[in-house]
Amino acid sequence: MKAGMTILVCTYNGAERLPVTLRFIAAQQIPAGLGCELLVVNNASTDNSLEVIKKEWQQYDTAISLRVITETRPGLTFARETGFCAAQHEYIILCDDDNWLAPDYVQTAFAVMESQPEIGILGGNGNFVFEEPAPAWLLSCNLYAGGEQASKSGKVNNQIVYGAGAVLRKSAYEKICAGGFVPALTDRQGMSLSSGGDHELCYVLALAGYKIWYEDKLRFDHYITANRLTLPYYLTYIEESAHCFSVLEPYKILLKTKNKSIFRFRWELFKSFWYHMRKMGVLLITKPIASKQTDDRELRKLQYTLLIQRLRSYGRISLFENNFSKAVSLQNELLRKVKQRNPIATNTNSNPSAAQ
Repeated sequence: MKAGMTILVCTYNGAERLPVTLRFIAAQQIPAGLGCELLVVNNASTDNSLEVIKKEWQQYDTAISLRVITETRPGLTFARETGFCAAQHEYIILCDDDNWLAPDYVQTAFAVMESQPEIGILGGNGNFVFEEPAPAWLLSCNLYAGGEQASKSGKVNNQIVYGAGAVLRKSAYEKICAGGFVPALTDRQGMSLSSGGDHELCYVLALAGYKIWYEDKLRFDHYITANRLTLPYYLTYIEESAHCFSVLEPYKILLKTKNKSIFRFRWELFKSFWYHMRKMGVLLITKPIASKQTDDRELRKLQYTLLIQRLRSYGRISLFENNFSKAVSLQNELLRKVKQRNPIATNTNSNPSAAQ
């Protein structure tokens, strides 16, 4: 595998967003001798994205080579999978088509990944750029990819970073795939707003013994269009993403407890359910702030929707348990395979003595 950088841009009908994104990529400060490619995955677009990509890239005098491939299956996870497999370099930057990378992004990402071989995925710090002023309720209840992900650069204790701007080690991805990892979450599919695939990938890399890392010097702007700033859009986003709870919570509990017992899992799941029940109780009895009644009412509606979707998900207990069993089996296989190839897997989050 070549020690270089692949900038992976997956796009669905991104003709309007791509020109600015490509301009920032072309402005990257690439160190001499470092291989770097731009790999664009056209994910079932129906607009003129392909024409825009080729026309825009011809304008720039850059050492970054361009390749464009197609993934016909709708879904960000499918597009990223195709990109991961096609990438020619060891380090892959997940640059969404509305991400504007700082000029030193490639240089900084390469330096961090080279110096820390135990990192499976590296997260950066996204700064929101709103097409229109963001409403107060969104700033108080933000679910989009942006902001600091830890108090300082280093290992992320909660084992997740958002996918936008993240840097993936391709060899680590290949190892978890060889161990049997098949994503359960498809992420955005066309106009569908489902999410969670980036966190699923982080959790599986952590199960395999890799570190999930944050680097504050990795800076980029995340452009949020006006249509994503409306309350109906945000509520739809919450509702369509709710199904990810049953997939992500088992990973989270397994990594947190380091215990493979189904009985321990059920207890942790009950504690999570009770925690959210208490939050719902507090929300229902708390009165809105009179001076901020409109914003507070919208914020409370968002919080209520988040909580009710979360609480409803616990009704599918058998699905949670099935996904936990799959996570345990996957971890066992990952550790078996990774230990054969890479000693870093000995520093793992498993507890071999715990009962199945």
